[in-house]
Amino acid sequence: MAVRSVPVKGKLVKMMEANFPAFHFASESGRTYGFVREGPGRWYSYLPINRYFEDGKGDLSINWYLIGGGYVPDWYEWAGSYHTPWRVLAWPREQQPDPAEPPSLLASPGPMASIRYQTGPQKQLDQALEVLRDKLERYALPAMERPLCPAEERRLQRWRLLAEHILPQLEEMELRDPETLAEVKDWQKRTARRWRGGIDENVPPVMTGWREEIASMPGFAEEWDISPILREWVFNWFTHAFYLRP
Repeated sequence: MAVRSVPVKGKLVKMMEANFPAFHFASESGRTYGFVREGPGRWYSYLPINRYFEDGKGDLSINWYLIGGGYVPDWYEWAGSYHTPWRVLAWPREQQPDPAEPPSLLASPGPMASIRYQTGPQKQLDQALEVLRDKLERYALPAMERPLCPAEERRLQRWRLLAEHILPQLEEMELRDPETLAEVKDWQKRTARRWRGGIDENVPPVMTGWREEIASMPGFAEEWDISPILREWVFNWFTHAFYLRP
């Protein structure tokens, strides 16, 4: 009989709650668990943890391809974090291991190393989570807390305005008019699945109103009528803004 992975999610969430309480478990996608921290000004920090299990071997690791922050509550980025204008990645400050990192039989030193939580019937999830905790404190959090560079601040400014303007409206609608919100989300989902084209077809009145508001906002008004790419990015932003809302 093939060896199966020990359950990981429950203990991982408890470890995060105990050591990083500001990061709440948001959702999982494939083999990645996403934790999100909300900060001032509708800034969200994303801390995704990978779990990989194959041939009786299980590993945990920090997902350095999605870790970072942005102006939307969805930690996952289906379009690719490298090209998403409302997000930034948080690469390690140093690629080399910290000389003060405690040695471990479960992982190599350094931010990129995977952590073995199971080898066949041998299970050491508790020990692996302790190594993960240390790597998060030692490498991930400092990388996430670095100040934005001036170019990033300029690029993100209009998305901060968008998040501060639209996200409170979504939350208010979720409380007062969930049926209308569900209809808009359904249109967004159906249209996003088509990917190209159709974003201006059968647009719900609420979404039309939001687009008119956005079209007059600083950072958007200057390009809205002449940039189909900008309008498509706004559409994609809504896909992520709706994602975590049941």
